Amino acid sequence: MDSRLQTILVAYNEIALKGRYVRSQLEKKLAQDISNILRRKGYSEYKVRRRFGRIYVDNITAEAAPVISKVFGVASVMPSVKTDSEKLNVLDLLVKVSSDTMGEGESFAVRPKVVGEHGYSSRDLAVEGGSAVMIALKERDISVNLTKPDHTFYIEVRDKDAYVYTQIIKGVGGLPYGSQGKLVSLFSGGIDSPVATWLIMKRGAEVLLLLMDQRPYVGDSYIERAKQAAIVLREYSPKSQYRMYLAPMGKIMEQITKAPEQGYNCVLCKRSMYRIASLFSLKHKAKGLVTGESLGQVASQTLDNLYVLDEAVDIPLLRTTIGLDKIEIENMARKIGTYSVTAKSVDGCTVVPGNPTTRAKLDAIIQLEEELGLIDLCKEAFENISWIDLS
Repeated sequence: MDSRLQTILVAYNEIALKGRYVRSQLEKKLAQDISNILRRKGYSEYKVRRRFGRIYVDNITAEAAPVISKVFGVASVMPSVKTDSEKLNVLDLLVKVSSDTMGEGESFAVRPKVVGEHGYSSRDLAVEGGSAVMIALKERDISVNLTKPDHTFYIEVRDKDAYVYTQIIKGVGGLPYGSQGKLVSLFSGGIDSPVATWLIMKRGAEVLLLLMDQRPYVGDSYIERAKQAAIVLREYSPKSQYRMYLAPMGKIMEQITKAPEQGYNCVLCKRSMYRIASLFSLKHKAKGLVTGESLGQVASQTLDNLYVLDEAVDIPLLRTTIGLDKIEIENMARKIGTYSVTAKSVDGCTVVPGNPTTRAKLDAIIQLEEELGLIDLCKEAFENISWIDLS
């Protein structure tokens, strides 16, 4: 089938529910994202076109289908063979595809979908298509099985064209990347934050990755793991430029080690991260922060501590994994491809106390921040943010 492949059909779900103007804009954005990601992957002769209910990628090979399936907004992808909508031509193409696909003694089903006004119905194609295949391949001892066939042949007839395909690849769904604005992710190489970032990317947000560089209180392996996780997420972005930003937190961590109450270390650290990320968001006109916290998972993520953390900034905080447990987050990490990277053991933070507080007192935290000069150090860290090019 690959040798005759002409078109990949792209279906979307949520976009179709929008009003006419918004739907048109999102369709246009999705088509552009598909084109951008294909170009980045080295494809050049393809053509992307839009029609009601579908986006079509012409002159492309089957290997591009999994690439397209990772574009946010795509519900499913169908590598297909194309012909015109004349019924005899559709039936001929169905027979050719079935002949290339089916083996001795195998079963099949035909699932047609006729959209618009034509001289035949979906049922007509199902009945006549099944008969045509049976007659053409009678020497192979094939059979029809509408319940659990070995092969399913799908036919779509739209306007003047018809498409036959045998495979439906599930897409990531969601909304086109960047269509809902920009956010900043408090990114790390751990399991949670890449999942949190991916989830909000799926909802149409462009996300800037901001890693807090805590060296020398973490090892170089910590930074490298985050970089590799970012590279995995890069596969889902249609942007031509992709970076991971680094905020130097060494001086802040040094001051935190001087706190008289070491149980507050993690809360002081995270509030500092929030402040740096908030300044970074303001600079890049982002509308909020994304974090990978899960309620009650670790000491700093109790409801009491999250309340204290939120007080550090005025910008919205989006905790996309807040209601997921560790197993659920790990399963999602496997699904999106980050788990194999983020599950690796690295030289983690050496400032984590043996007995971290689960109920930080806001007044005490604010007083410690003033005594340690953390707010000024956060501004300094923001002013020295660097970046790694992952394009």
